Amino acid sequence: MVRVVTDSTCDIPAGLARELGITVVPLYLRLGEQTYRDGVDIDIETLHRELSRGGELPQTSSPSPGDFVGVYQELSEQSNEIISIHLSPGYSGTCNSARLAQGYLKDKCRVEVIDSGLVSAGMGLIVIAAAQAAREGKNLNEIVSMMHSTIPRTYLFGKIGSLAHVIRGRRLRLTGWLIFSGKIAMKMHIKLVGELYGGGRIRRASLIPGELRTLKKLVRWAEDLSPIKEIAIAHSLNPAEAEMLIHNLEGVASKEQIMVTQLGCVTTTYGGAGTLAMAVMQRE
Repeated sequence: MVRVVTDSTCDIPAGLARELGITVVPLYLRLGEQTYRDGVDIDIETLHRELSRGGELPQTSSPSPGDFVGVYQELSEQSNEIISIHLSPGYSGTCNSARLAQGYLKDKCRVEVIDSGLVSAGMGLIVIAAAQAAREGKNLNEIVSMMHSTIPRTYLFGKIGSLAHVIRGRRLRLTGWLIFSGKIAMKMHIKLVGELYGGGRIRRASLIPGELRTLKKLVRWAEDLSPIKEIAIAHSLNPAEAEMLIHNLEGVASKEQIMVTQLGCVTTTYGGAGTLAMAVMQRE
């Protein structure tokens, strides 16, 4: 059976990853003098306590090629086919690390590295689709082909919890207008909402006051993509807002089509507490 590898910015619930046989390689966070593995040595509540103290954002770094070589070697004892799906290089060097590691296994195991083009819940839906296909017995060529059709049908929208984190973290490519108007909006508790694409770009950006208006905007974007196969909602310490979004999505998708998860430490670092992401996968 094809083995599926991803990284911790997929924000897939740990229990679901275990159930589907997905191997998650953690990114790293550095707080002060201490380095942690995302989702392994540090959890979101601990990170939030650190961030609420008002210090510098944690420094984040990609897994090394050696990290991936170790994972691929272990999995090569179970299968001769591995698909490794990662966040866009526009956000991180993780995909490049995986590609460097890929060459070390060429005589022992075939590894295909896929750039999901997305992050968080968007990448999570893509990885889950690959794992489900592997469990159904599809071979590596079939899964790679499926990825080429699945990725263009998967969209990621979100509400930024803290524009200050986005500006300091420099992972999203904001226009000068958004930075200027966003700084004013922060003082008025107005949130930035938009679609993330192309490895850190944002389009259809809006500055919206109020939680209900924000949710309605997300719902309208989901409606525009109907018919929908699946939706994933990822939140950062705001589960009540995620539940409200599910309620507002009635008529667009059933509860069985919606997965709710929590943003990990790396994704929260760059979006801030209160971030809400919604990924939508269209039907073929």
